[in-house]
Amino acid sequence: MVVEVEAKFQVEDLTELEYKLVEKKAMLKEVVKQRDLYFSHPNKDFSKTDEAIRIRQAGEDSYLTYKGPKFDRKSKTRIEVQVGVDSNENMIQILEMLGFTKEFIVLKERKVYEYKEFIFCLDQVDSLGSFLEIEKEVDSMLSYEEVQDRLFKIALSFGFEPKDSIRKSYLELLLEKK
Repeated sequence: MVVEVEAKFQVEDLTELEYKLVEKKAMLKEVVKQRDLYFSHPNKDFSKTDEAIRIRQAGEDSYLTYKGPKFDRKSKTRIEVQVGVDSNENMIQILEMLGFTKEFIVLKERKVYEYKEFIFCLDQVDSLGSFLEIEKEVDSMLSYEEVQDRLFKIALSFGFEPKDSIRKSYLELLLEKK
């Protein structure tokens, strides 16, 4: 089971942050436009259970992702299960036949850097602004707190305080704004 240890921060200037990453010898992995289509469950209110299911289009690739409830009040750490999708249309049709309904689309441009053992995602989210997500996948819930501590230390080295971590997803932030 994969656990995604993640923290998100609002960023005033992505260019300045990117400069710091390059200065620290972070490795640019990709620049991609992402389209996340979120679904509602027919018998569950995901806003109450703190879960999500989405289809992400990232460039030429697509993925179906389930995100479980967050583990703690400090970060966005949660179980994440993802599979590749060959046909978005077919996957949407399957989900709709099971009773799921399309809820919301989140659009963003993402620059992905690797620094030390972490992935830094510099996101420009339509209708929301600029954000940094720092994340790392771990294979066990047993080790996530140690990784989370290292994540917040690295965030501090870039000027981001753990107390400023945003636990809400882009979907939640956009629905609040709406």
